[in-house]
Amino acid sequence: MKYFTSDLHLHHPFVAALRGYAKPEYAHLTAAGLREYARTNRWKLADMVDWQRHDHTILDNINATVEENDELYVLGDLSTGGRASLTAALHTLEGLRVPRANRHLILGNHEDLHAGYSQMRQLLDVFATIDTSGATTIGKLNVLLSHFQFRHHFEQPTPSGLSTNACDPQYAQYAFVDNGFSWLLHGHTHSTDPFEFSNPRELNIGVDAWNMRPVSEEQVLWHFVDAERLISFPPEPHPTLKRHR
Repeated sequence: MKYFTSDLHLHHPFVAALRGYAKPEYAHLTAAGLREYARTNRWKLADMVDWQRHDHTILDNINATVEENDELYVLGDLSTGGRASLTAALHTLEGLRVPRANRHLILGNHEDLHAGYSQMRQLLDVFATIDTSGATTIGKLNVLLSHFQFRHHFEQPTPSGLSTNACDPQYAQYAFVDNGFSWLLHGHTHSTDPFEFSNPRELNIGVDAWNMRPVSEEQVLWHFVDAERLISFPPEPHPTLKRHR
């Protein structure tokens, strides 16, 4: 079985705060408020957020779902992208039950999309394959894999509920062009809606849209087929009941 996930953001306190992992005494603050509070008081944001629980929740959810003979595809953003954060994130991922030979990484904007030898060596200690994009077969579908949504979305206003850099045009060059019939799995936007762009052939498999859990190929296929059916054959409105005289 193939499983897909994205945007783990391990050892990334601000994202952990966005996902509700602020420590109880700071739970009344938004993530932005928490960061400003830390800056004003010269505290470390990491000390105000239970990012360890966030990280272990993600790891435990993967291990509870993905078995040793399965394949795991991570579509980018393992950490903050900083050296210390990446090193810590990779150390956490060494606790995955699925073996390295069955782990595949698509680079995101929080990795170096032009990774040098040093970072690539680190990543290859944990993942068997690494690329900036890819493709795989799910059922009878040939599905594209990218950290980013289709390219044309970077030319449009950012929908509500997405991260502030979700449609940043600097990332458009790394995104696939939508040819009208391709299927795509992506992350990046941090949307809680897996179909945030209302495209039945484009599915967000990031943890924010899937309750912090990986997505199976069966779920992907079901969502693609169901979404395509609803677009092609929208449900008819409920007929108005006629009043008997």
